[in-house]
Amino acid sequence: MELIDIIALIVFLLCYVGYHGFYLFLLRKCPQRTVKSYVNKFREDGIEHMIAKDNHIVIIQAIRDVIMVCNFLASSTLIFIGALLNLLLNIDKIEKNLQIWNFNLFEFKILFMVGILSASFIFLVSALRYYRHVAMMVMTRPETIMKYTGEPAPKYIGALLNSGCGYYTLGSRGLMYSLLLLVWMINTLSFIFVVIAITVLFAVYRDLQLKSC
Repeated sequence: MELIDIIALIVFLLCYVGYHGFYLFLLRKCPQRTVKSYVNKFREDGIEHMIAKDNHIVIIQAIRDVIMVCNFLASSTLIFIGALLNLLLNIDKIEKNLQIWNFNLFEFKILFMVGILSASFIFLVSALRYYRHVAMMVMTRPETIMKYTGEPAPKYIGALLNSGCGYYTLGSRGLMYSLLLLVWMINTLSFIFVVIAITVLFAVYRDLQLKSC
């Protein structure tokens, strides 16, 4: 592996693992700097409002829509993993047709992509678990939830939903970042630029608030 590829790998890990790890840390230590903290409160307030109106079907319908999207992404992730593993099984033929000059590096990139996709799949399956749990809890009487959890039903269900959405974010972004690895197959410098650019766009327009702690 050449120096430029080592730099590309480090940049990718810093942008995907490092940035999102820092974001989760910031969410706990300085929530007012993150958009997610406000969205979490909006979800909890929405659930409390629907439970107060005894309109549980709206929550279940919304959760069903989210589950469909999450199922689609999880299935897509498995398809991508299968395609990449099939690529490795036929690597000898592909090496000749594409005239791959560095076989070991190409194989590493494929395996690395499979690893990121596998992590994304685990995150998405975890999100599905929480979403289905929310769908079940909505049908439970609030008094029962309060009795066994010690928390008001809206707060408990909202926390479950927020956990599921957190895993969904990690899974969907992992899927996106894994697709960026395809650029690495073509040009390493372009890959570094794209990964940094996408991460900056997430930070500026999706994740962070310009407020002091």
